[in-house]
Amino acid sequence: MVPTVRVGTELPRLRRPQIPPVSRPDELDERSVTPTPVTPVVAIAPGDVVHLREQDYQHGSDPLRLRIVCVRLDLSLWYDGQWVWVEGIEMPSPCRTGRFRRVLARVAALPQPQD
Repeated sequence: MVPTVRVGTELPRLRRPQIPPVSRPDELDERSVTPTPVTPVVAIAPGDVVHLREQDYQHGSDPLRLRIVCVRLDLSLWYDGQWVWVEGIEMPSPCRTGRFRRVLARVAALPQPQD
């Protein structure tokens, strides 16, 4: 059965939510402040080999050994400095290379710069 459509029927109007004004003009409303993204700091460069445990990268099912091709800090700005995108070649064994992988890795599992 096909429902009938009435011509000329007006749909209900949606109302915009009312946001109460700030109490004083010099105060910032916490809802209007956007947090600044944090850029992760890691000490890896193209050619480095990193070992990641299963829990140290997203969507992994086994430990991963990766020869780094690129670190994508530009794509990692929105993970609160906790995760970074790395691209590289999977290395199942020291003398064998595998497929190209893009991995969202935990910053704490990667080498950190020395102070």
